Formats: sequence, structure tokens, C-alpha cells
Amino acid sequence: MDLIVYQVLAGLFCVSAIFATSYFMGYRTNLRKYQSKSANDREEMLTIERALKTFWDSEKEKLETEKRTLQQRIQFLEEKLEQYRRKAAGVGMMGLRKNKLSDMLITLLIENESLEEKLFHQNLKLKQERDEFLENELRSISYKRILLSELLTQTEVRREMEKVINDKSKLKRLEMRQKDLEPLVYAEEEEKTA
Repeated sequence: MDLIVYQVLAGLFCVSAIFATSYFMGYRTNLRKYQSKSANDREEMLTIERALKTFWDSEKEKLETEKRTLQQRIQFLEEKLEQYRRKAAGVGMMGLRKNKLSDMLITLLIENESLEEKLFHQNLKLKQERDEFLENELRSISYKRILLSELLTQTEVRREMEKVINDKSKLKRLEMRQKDLEPLVYAEEEEKTA
């Protein structure tokens, strides 16, 4: 009787040892899978962040160059305005005010000044619209990035992506086999025609 009890206890000990070992091994493999998956996810996020940073830097550089060109244009227009004002003052000081030609010149200079001011305001408005458009684009890109990262974390989506990738590799192999067969068919047709 004692022998049977010892055998049952030894069997229970062996079963519990096997169960504990298998549980520990399963835990270790799942932990490794999770760590590799999290490393891959981190790498994907880093590549997306790098792409967004390069996009942002290029857009920032474009805006800075546009700002420089606009500042140069403003400086040029201010210099022209100053020249026109000096010319108008010179014409007025010469006593030619009574002449119709001088009146026309002064009205053209004033009209030119107002048109340049309108053009400047229009350029500012266009720049603001472009800035708003770029901000909206950056928001939409970050939103898409978040959605993509959430999609990639779902296991069903990953399985479907793996299936599609496997199907594509099978299709490529079939296409390569067909390409390998095509020259043989053409060679046989050339032999028949000759």
C-alpha cells in the first residue's frame, strides 16, 4: 500500500514537474515573440517618424526659401516705391504741377503704389492659405500614421497581410515559370516556320 502511495505521489510529482517545465517554456517563447514583435513595431514607428521628419524638414526649407524670396521682393518693391516718391517729389518741386503730363505721372505713380500694396496683401493671403494647407496635411498624415499603427497591431490584419505576401510570392514564382517557358515556345515556332 505504501508503495502504491509513493508511486502515485512520484507520478503526480513527475506530472507537475512536466507541467511546470512546459508552462515555463511556453512563457519564455511567448515572451520572446512579444519582444521581437514590439521591436518590429518600434522599428516601424521609427521609420514612419523619420519619414515624417524628412517631409517636415523639406516643407520647412521650402517655406524658408519662399519667405526669403518674399522678403527680397518686399525690399525691391520698397526701393521702387521710394524711387517713385522721389520722382514725384522732384516733379512737384520743379513747378510742373500745372502740366497735364505731370498730373498723369503722379496719378500713375499713386495707382502703381496702391496696386503693389494690393499685390503684397494678396501674396500674404496666399502664404497663409498654404501654411494652413500644410498644417492640415501634417495633421492628416499623423492621423493616418496612428490608424496604420493600430491596424498593424491587430493580429487578424497581420495574418491577412502575411497571406497576401505569401500569395504574391506564389504568383511571382508562377510568373517566372511562365517567363522561362515562353522562349521555348517561340523557339519551337521559329523552327516550324523555317
